[in-house]
Amino acid sequence: MPTAQVRISAEEQRLLRALSVGQTVKLPSAHRLRLELLGLLHDGPNGPRLTPLGRRHAEAAVTDEETRPRSAETEGAVKRDRLGRRMPHGRALPF
Repeated sequence: MPTAQVRISAEEQRLLRALSVGQTVKLPSAHRLRLELLGLLHDGPNGPRLTPLGRRHAEAAVTDEETRPRSAETEGAVKRDRLGRRMPHGRALPF
């Protein structure tokens, strides 16, 4: 039986990676339930444990976000008014 492609968020990917290396993580019940229903996690009396599928997702290729260095240029320029002040919500001044 073919398995469906599972899409998980960056936060869930981070949680899986932390669990795979043995770190203790604060696992919100919404994430725990979703990961358990997807078959990536088994929550038992000894705490959450990764399933083989969950371990494969934790060891997945590093995403573009993690490989790309963060800098001021990549995050976009902040809009400023004629005096150089930051514009709230990117709106133009009415006067």
